[in-house]
Amino acid sequence: MARKMGISRKGLTGIETAIIVIAFVIAASVFAFAVLNMGLLTTAKAQDAIVSGVGQAQSSLKITTVYAYSDAEGSDAKCKGVAILVQPSGTASVDFTASKIAISYKNAKVAYPDVYEATDASSVFIGKSVFMNSSGSYKGDLTNLLSALESSKTCVVVEIQGDGDMLLEQGEVFAIYIHLSHISTNAELGVYDHFTTEIIPGQGSKLTFTGNMPASILKVMMLTGS
Repeated sequence: MARKMGISRKGLTGIETAIIVIAFVIAASVFAFAVLNMGLLTTAKAQDAIVSGVGQAQSSLKITTVYAYSDAEGSDAKCKGVAILVQPSGTASVDFTASKIAISYKNAKVAYPDVYEATDASSVFIGKSVFMNSSGSYKGDLTNLLSALESSKTCVVVEIQGDGDMLLEQGEVFAIYIHLSHISTNAELGVYDHFTTEIIPGQGSKLTFTGNMPASILKVMMLTGS
């Protein structure tokens, strides 16, 4: 009888050991899965952070051409306005609603953090049908265009090529016109003056342009800068 009970006890001990080993294996598996899951989640978050960082570091805009306008010519004339033609630098679109983008301007005398302000979109956005209207007295000249429209805004966006909305998309071109004489007389530019403007979209890094005026002012000039 004692032998039978001893054999049974050995069997029970073996089963208990097996149960303990299985419990350890299950616990280790759960722990390993949790660690693996945390690792995958951390990797995904790191990738998202990298993508977001790259998107913020790259500018979503590029400048194609910069023009300066004056109502007179010569060494004593003053530049009254600057037009910066921009396109998307990639596939991402840029919203030019005044509340979604800022445009700064500064020269040696003045500095304005944002000259592109409006309570309604129609007052700062001019569609291409208006700009390209050949019957107008301006015939594509931005200064005369704004004078004809009696715009008092310090900065407007003119649609050169687009689909009629304020979203600058791939293949479209907008002209950012900064009306210097509407900002202040100190904002106007003479010979050899330089200025800097920054376009700060809601997504992506800011786009900076520093331009230099030539030795003689013309009514329409193509500017160089960086």
